[in-house]
Amino acid sequence: MMKKKTLMLVLIVLAGLALAIVAIGAAKRWPIKSGLVHDTVIRSAQDTRPLKEKAKESGFFRETQTPKSNTVYADLADLANHSAAVIIGTPQKNASVLSTDGKSISLDYSLRVEYVYKGKLQPGNLITVRLPGGRVKFDDGSVAEIMTPWFKKMQNGKTYTLFLQPGTTDGQFVTIGEAQGVFEIPTTEDDRLVKVHSGIPGSSVRKYNGQNVKSFLGELRRVTGKALKS
Repeated sequence: MMKKKTLMLVLIVLAGLALAIVAIGAAKRWPIKSGLVHDTVIRSAQDTRPLKEKAKESGFFRETQTPKSNTVYADLADLANHSAAVIIGTPQKNASVLSTDGKSISLDYSLRVEYVYKGKLQPGNLITVRLPGGRVKFDDGSVAEIMTPWFKKMQNGKTYTLFLQPGTTDGQFVTIGEAQGVFEIPTTEDDRLVKVHSGIPGSSVRKYNGQNVKSFLGELRRVTGKALKS
């Protein structure tokens, strides 16, 4: 009887050890995701290091930036009234620029002014238009990228109506309401529809997406008081 009890005790201990080993292995393979996600969010919010330091850890760092502008503009008249300059322009080239503190990235477009609806700029002027987001490569080969999925970026060679305010340096401008102040203007007979660059659902300016360019520019002339030149 004593031998049976001893054998039973040994079997129970061995079974317990086996279960413990399986549990430890499972924990390593399938960690508790909710806890890890929470910890990741907290670390991201608390991590105020420059992008170069973040990128150095893995060689590539990507972050999604949310809109900084809380102002909602109702229509072209609202945009124009709050803009220092309203123009049609064509980007010639662009480059990503790291901020002075190294914690954000912007895209600087060198843009030629084609037509002026409001402001002191003149056709033929070359200006810099700064938009949020971009990608930079550091001297150690690591890369940092700031994504703005809610803001469709401009493309070189295409033409845009822009609602602008002066930036931080001479000759530099930023768009009103970030993505709200950028509209792609078609320049061929094959495509006559305006394209809105704000990807924010419910944005008031999205009502102009797909509008005929003639109607769009007619409304723009009306709200800026700019007569069409013959």
